[in-house]
Amino acid sequence: MPVEERSVSAKSGRPKAGGRVVALRMGLGWLAVVVLGAAMGLGFVSSSTVAAGAGLVLGLLLAAVAASAAIIASGRVWPLFPVFLTACLYMVAAGMTAAGYVAGHGTRYSATAISSECHRVKGGTACTARLHRPDGTLLDDALPVEERMHPGQQVEVIEDPSGIVAPHTAESLDPVLLPVGAILLGAAAVLLAGLFGLTTWLGLRKPPQKRRGSGKQPRTR
Repeated sequence: MPVEERSVSAKSGRPKAGGRVVALRMGLGWLAVVVLGAAMGLGFVSSSTVAAGAGLVLGLLLAAVAASAAIIASGRVWPLFPVFLTACLYMVAAGMTAAGYVAGHGTRYSATAISSECHRVKGGTACTARLHRPDGTLLDDALPVEERMHPGQQVEVIEDPSGIVAPHTAESLDPVLLPVGAILLGAAAVLLAGLFGLTTWLGLRKPPQKRRGSGKQPRTR
């Protein structure tokens, strides 16, 4: 008599999740990536250096978790790179969209330099300046500028009224980032949905072949 094969779920005593349950889990996973990814993208351009650093680290972690979920759902390794890269693209697009929105709808004013310094970097020189607003209040962080500024020299600055996106000089922000970022954001979200749906379908309808040594035991005579 042949030895009957038992599934992992049977061995553990738990029923195997149905197709609807798996699809629902993957749908919720996609929604979590979209919502959390947008928050991580805002962290990239945040006025807080802590939030910017956390957005970068947590964003990479989120992309890795999304790729791992796709691998588990499909039972295949190839979704690793497309899901990871698409999740990263989504978060970068979220940051671009936020920066583009501030470029077109932020508060513009002429800030006055109180100090400036330049450093040699690979490929040239990078300069920053400490600036204060027209009301005399000092900007929290030094802003990158094209060249060294003298005390009293003015430069156009764009600031987010909500304080989420970091202030930028007007010459460093382009309003075209808003439509370009929005298009990339939507395309990445749709592509992520397609990848999650594809990996779910592969896991449910086309399970990978079993490894050697797995499967039914040989017949005994």
